[in-house]
Amino acid sequence: MTDEKSSGFFEGRFYNKKALKLKILDLIRNKGLITKQQIAKELGINITTVSDLVNQFKDKNRIIKETGDGSSSGGRKPKVYTINSELGYIVGIDVGGTNTRGILTDLSGSLIHYLKVKTKAREGKDAVLARVISVVNELITLAKIPREKLFGIGMSISGIINSYEGISIFCPNIPGWENFPIKQIMEKEFNIPVCIDDSVRCAAVAEKRFGIAKDHDNFIFISIGKGIGMGAFIDGKIYRGSMGLAGELGHITVSEDGPLCNCGNKGCLEAIASGPGILKRAQEGIKNGIVTSISKEINNNFEKLSVEIISRAANEGDKFAYYLINRTGEYIGIAIAAALNLFGSDLVVLWGGILECGDIILDAIKRTVKMRALEFISKRVRIEKTSIGDNIAALGAAQTFIDMLYSESDYNILLKKF
Repeated sequence: MTDEKSSGFFEGRFYNKKALKLKILDLIRNKGLITKQQIAKELGINITTVSDLVNQFKDKNRIIKETGDGSSSGGRKPKVYTINSELGYIVGIDVGGTNTRGILTDLSGSLIHYLKVKTKAREGKDAVLARVISVVNELITLAKIPREKLFGIGMSISGIINSYEGISIFCPNIPGWENFPIKQIMEKEFNIPVCIDDSVRCAAVAEKRFGIAKDHDNFIFISIGKGIGMGAFIDGKIYRGSMGLAGELGHITVSEDGPLCNCGNKGCLEAIASGPGILKRAQEGIKNGIVTSISKEINNNFEKLSVEIISRAANEGDKFAYYLINRTGEYIGIAIAAALNLFGSDLVVLWGGILECGDIILDAIKRTVKMRALEFISKRVRIEKTSIGDNIAALGAAQTFIDMLYSESDYNILLKKF
């Protein structure tokens, strides 16, 4: 066998040796169970080369393990291999404005432990950071794993994130996390690699791995809650753009005369259709004298006003509440149609608390997309709500790090000392 840096032709394909090893490991990871013969056929590589590398992964590195025999049409049954998931562990952290969620997974991304604590953003950036560090330490303690078995940390943050440099550029929910070098700080604290990304892109990664988008290489994932964001998968990979900032759907202008957004522009989707945007529109309507059952519900105390109250009123027949929710769905549909016309995706997955408004908002989204997206796209696209639970962004953060382990990154799995 040649060394890691060498290259060569294998069945007409040119592979760097390290890239070839990672391709094989990634294939084993994605298939779950696979034989040497299937690997050779899938990658178009000589069976002898595959056999040598698989044996090395199993006997020397212990990255994979043998799990029994596969089926055979005659003769000796081939051995079946899978990733040795217990070789190492990954922490996924999702830092939101209200809650910070932490999970511990094995190398397959399977959930082992889960924690949720209040973010308490008003206590300041240092207090939030200390709480994040505490969650990581508590997960390690709960799992009773040696620290050297923690391969890395994936972090998801709600805001504008430079995923390449690991910097929180703008975080509306956590004061002080502007231009905050969170990757550098966390790596210094734990002395292991850390990757950072926007919460919506992380959630999209989880959807691709575990959700209804598993069989889709091109889809759009949209979060609708306190903020609005998008993660786009193109040809099987999350798209981050040249600056690691792609997917800011919430800052598409949907109303030129709309309210001021926290980004500084007017009429952004997020300023109108996010949770705070809906509440602001409701408050303005009530103050302008619109008759609605919402007024009685909150007794003129706008601190009691919530999207849940508005949604309940809409479903009970209140015309103003129905207008608010329906119009919100139309604004969201306008933005989704624009995204579909750009990306040509055949699936849109929706996530977020605003979807609890039910059929009123979902029907408005679908109806608007059908009217505004190109006909060829609108007739074929599916718009669905995610079936993954509240830990979706934390799960995706961990999965983002796992994906890096099987790519030609500076901390791929081949560099681990087993």
